[in-house]
Amino acid sequence: MTRGLPDGPLPGLPDVPAGVVPRPRVTRRILQALAGRPVLVVAASAGAGKTTAVLQAARALPGPAAWIPLGGLATGDIAAEALRVRLARAVPATGAGPPVLVVDGLEHIAGRATAEEALGALVLQPPRGLRLVLVTRAEPPEGIAGLGDVHRVAFFDDTDLAFDVSEAARALRPAGLEEQAQFRVRAMKGWVTGVLHDWWATDPAAAAGRLDLLCAGLLRQLTEAEAALLVATSVLDEVTAESANALGLSCPDRTMAALRHRRLPLAWSRDGTRMRPLPRFRGYLRKRADAMGENARRELRRRHARLLEAAGRHEEAVTELLMAGEPAAARRAAEQVLPGVLDRLDLATAESWLDRMRPVPGPPAPGLVSAALRIAFGREQCWRGLRLADQHGPSWWGGLPGQPGGSEDLALLVWCFWHAGRTDEARQMLRVMPPGRHRDIAAALMSLADGTPLTPLPDLRADAAGPVEVMLMRIAYMGGRLAELQGDPAAPPGDWRRATGAPWTVAALRATGRISRAGEMYASLGDGPRPVWLTAIDDVELMADLGRREEAWAALTAGRQAVAATGSRVYEILSLLLEAKLALRLDRDVARATRALTEAARHGSARYAFTGELAGTWHGLQLLLAGRHGEAAHRLAVAVAAMTTGDRLLELPTAAVYLSEAMWRAGDAEAADAAADLALGVASAQGGRHLLLQALDDVPAVAVRRADAEPSHSSPWHELVAALSSGRAALSAPASPRLVLEEFGVVRLSADGREVRPRLAKSTELLAFLLNRPAATARRALLLESLFPGRSDAAGRSYLRQAVYRLREVLPEGVALLQEGDVHRLTPHASVAGSSGSFERLLAEAGRQDGEHRFHTLLEALRTAGRGPYFEGVSTPWLDARREELAAALTQAQVDAGAVALRLGRIRETRELAGAALERDPYREQAWRLALAGAEAAGDDGELIELYRGYLRAMADLGVRPSEEMRRLVERLRR
Repeated sequence: MTRGLPDGPLPGLPDVPAGVVPRPRVTRRILQALAGRPVLVVAASAGAGKTTAVLQAARALPGPAAWIPLGGLATGDIAAEALRVRLARAVPATGAGPPVLVVDGLEHIAGRATAEEALGALVLQPPRGLRLVLVTRAEPPEGIAGLGDVHRVAFFDDTDLAFDVSEAARALRPAGLEEQAQFRVRAMKGWVTGVLHDWWATDPAAAAGRLDLLCAGLLRQLTEAEAALLVATSVLDEVTAESANALGLSCPDRTMAALRHRRLPLAWSRDGTRMRPLPRFRGYLRKRADAMGENARRELRRRHARLLEAAGRHEEAVTELLMAGEPAAARRAAEQVLPGVLDRLDLATAESWLDRMRPVPGPPAPGLVSAALRIAFGREQCWRGLRLADQHGPSWWGGLPGQPGGSEDLALLVWCFWHAGRTDEARQMLRVMPPGRHRDIAAALMSLADGTPLTPLPDLRADAAGPVEVMLMRIAYMGGRLAELQGDPAAPPGDWRRATGAPWTVAALRATGRISRAGEMYASLGDGPRPVWLTAIDDVELMADLGRREEAWAALTAGRQAVAATGSRVYEILSLLLEAKLALRLDRDVARATRALTEAARHGSARYAFTGELAGTWHGLQLLLAGRHGEAAHRLAVAVAAMTTGDRLLELPTAAVYLSEAMWRAGDAEAADAAADLALGVASAQGGRHLLLQALDDVPAVAVRRADAEPSHSSPWHELVAALSSGRAALSAPASPRLVLEEFGVVRLSADGREVRPRLAKSTELLAFLLNRPAATARRALLLESLFPGRSDAAGRSYLRQAVYRLREVLPEGVALLQEGDVHRLTPHASVAGSSGSFERLLAEAGRQDGEHRFHTLLEALRTAGRGPYFEGVSTPWLDARREELAAALTQAQVDAGAVALRLGRIRETRELAGAALERDPYREQAWRLALAGAEAAGDDGELIELYRGYLRAMADLGVRPSEEMRRLVERLRR
């Protein structure tokens, strides 16, 4: 046995790789060359398709063939001996035609004299009939004799192997890229590997695996200087001899001239003086550059940074200097460009720079101070401001007012210290701030801690920008100034309010009952890193409002992880108070609420007026639930008084509702009514009744008592009682349902936006029934009773099975109708929606709104249900009952919308809605009352009398006496 070689004959030709496209043109030319000469040398660059072309041609010959790869040979005499053995085994071939011997990889024996001599002897005196093919990616070794005899030796190079357009199109067709064939052939001069691989793409994942191996092979064909130039200049967008020289490469002009003639994925300028690697090749070269030794890599980055600075690309220079371990130089470069980085709100870049710059002795540069404080605010990292102030002391921050932008910097420092619980130092900073808008906003922030009144609070101005303006949004929310926060100002993309103020807009939308809009805005913020308030507060509140208990608790836990990175004492306290709120509202878990409130107190909830008031509110509810009414009344009275005095109105309706209940239970009915009226008045001023209704959900007797005491059934308290009856769960609805059932008018079903038709009409009715059930679930007995009344058990069960089967046929992928025992369930039920459910959701949401928002939500509900009767033309007992239920709700929605329109002064809409309601139900007294009020507002006495007569006739039809309330109303209106 010869060292490194197996005994026995050599194998024949390797298999042609799967998917290789035949190239008859090239095969024909190779066969013609072998027919005229005994030796063919195929010398072409890496990736030129040499091996595949030779393999296809050799398989087309009728005689036997052998293949000798030289890549695995050893060195020196062992290599020569191994080659002799291989040749001896391959040459005595016999068969029907002339044998072919392919020797692949001549470059591996270059310079090995004995191996070259062994192969040269075969070239000079091949056995009769032998055809010898020599394959190499470089010039053939000079030591192989006989290759200069042009009468016996034929040569193929890159040009002979290059793709033409038709071949490239065939090769690219399986990938659907045949239209690119002409472009790729022209760009790559037909180079096979260049054409087949997508070097132009930038997907980093594509630079792994096989592509890395290919790129490594391309580099191995180059000289050391050529490979070094490509790797080092991969940091450049475009390579010239001058830029390569600036990176420390010697004689780059000669090296680039040599590369110009290589087959590589490089794009060259027409004059050959500039080049750039195509993206995926460059990605590989960058990885090789990153793998250089530490000293070499740092030197390359330093030189690259100097080039970037010379070109005015200072931001990129900062990054390169930081990666080169040059923080001082990076700091100098950063000072020039940080204002621009912050202007476009690229906080992530600015943060990464500052975190890698080591502090230097002495006061920090003003630009770096502003950057650090804006990052602290934008990323909710108050510890950054504390670190600056603690490092440089009062003498430093005391001098900020005299510097450009110093007033804004001080306001942000106040915010940092306020958040961290160091309120005494924050007050000291406030005292040195000069008068002006920034000081007014900082003072308003401090009032949330001190308990002083928020009024007058600076207005939110559309023309004001910067982080302190977002601070004002936060203060306005805490103060209950919700109407000012709900707009979408036409601010430029870099505006701080648009970029970092969204959480407070979401919060204001939710607080005023615009749950759908809040959810849409929340979803529009994407899945990337989110502001802490959005994660730790908004997410929890939204899930709780939608009745999604488990998700609310999970969001609270996730939010605490975000809070932990901020260094904010305020956020810690608010998270604990939110835990108490969830425990009381979702679970009635007094013990857990007590623990959370105790922990909030330990963290300092009493040190801030607004958190102390919130703690008092939830403590009051906890005491109410525990039956300790007197203590609850005291706690809540203190909280309500502090909120009222301090003009912090956000949760004042909540606290006042609980106080009303506590006072009633303590026996003080007058104080109970006063507290309830205070809650209603503040909620109405805020422009929404959602927070008020949430509190009334907890103690509904407050609303019932006040409604009973009202002389008219059209009072706001009656509206609140009606809204409470719709329930909190009705607010929940899928944001983007996969399966949608249009139930009003002509029934239609669509899956992923495409209309589908179950082959059994009963399947659609089955879907509607499930959508009308909690969690889209129903037992078989209920389905049989409702959908198939009067049928025998056997027939009903058979029909139900068919309806289920036909419904499953049209469900989109990912939506299923499951049967678990005798229970049928649509899952996930959040992916399925019906228009009747949307109608009810809109009504429930409208009940928690006020003013224009409520009016437009009611109109949207009316449009949803206005397409026709529910399941028009179909009649079964349950459908008839559901139709009547929805028709009554539609009529009531018309009345409610008309009442809101009347309050808004929309007299024409009031009269139209009242008329529509009376047309649907001429016996509804509320509709008559609304019609009379509309006629009176329009100044039409004649219509007023005619309407009253119509009312009297309707009551006579019913055989009931007209109500005294209506008579008094007409008399009052006529006056």
